[in-house]
Amino acid sequence: MQNRVPTPCVGLCSTTFGDSVCRGCKRFAHEIVDWNKYDDMQKAAVLRRLGELTTSIVKRYVLIVDASLLRKMLETNGLRYHKHQPPECWVYDLFRQTKGRFARVSDLGLVKVPEAEALTNSDIWERIQREFLAISEAHYERYFRQPLAFD
Repeated sequence: MQNRVPTPCVGLCSTTFGDSVCRGCKRFAHEIVDWNKYDDMQKAAVLRRLGELTTSIVKRYVLIVDASLLRKMLETNGLRYHKHQPPECWVYDLFRQTKGRFARVSDLGLVKVPEAEALTNSDIWERIQREFLAISEAHYERYFRQPLAFD
């Protein structure tokens, strides 16, 4: 059986409300519309971009000290995560599904970076989410926004 590239969809699509970038999965509207037309290389390129952005943002707040513990805790608690993505993406999936409502990051094989020590887990989630959307929107504006035609 052929391995298919999984969709990054999390079931919270905002492009149906006119957003250029989905607030759920952070794909661009045209990527969502065309996803089933993409070949595996095109899909993998989208996932790679999302993974790189996620990784860079998550590392600003938490570091992974034990990826196997993180994986075990995700699976034990029945949380969905993208196994094929870097562990920082698992952290994003954890925060997304819990909204940061868990006691200690250390129980999950994580540690807050010194600059984030004073933040609650919920604050960290809000910042990660806000930054990820802002960077995705900026990327879309720079590379994909079509200029308006004036008469």
